[in-house]
Amino acid sequence: MKQQAITLVGTVQKLIDRSMSMQPQQVQIRIHLHEADHLYDELRIPNILGWEEGKTVEVTIRLLAAESTRAA
Repeated sequence: MKQQAITLVGTVQKLIDRSMSMQPQQVQIRIHLHEADHLYDELRIPNILGWEEGKTVEVTIRLLAAESTRAA
């Protein structure tokens, strides 16, 4: 079976400091999709790679295999 995935280009829009809540810093990534509504074109993920504001990044989203998904 062919792996289903999509890779999107985005820009690190801002760094979100969470040190007051003892959580790791997060990055907000704006995805470059013309079809996306403004409220749905951002991702927030932990900044474990040390990304900086203004950098261009690629985000890959892939479908997990059926045996690795949890029942809701």
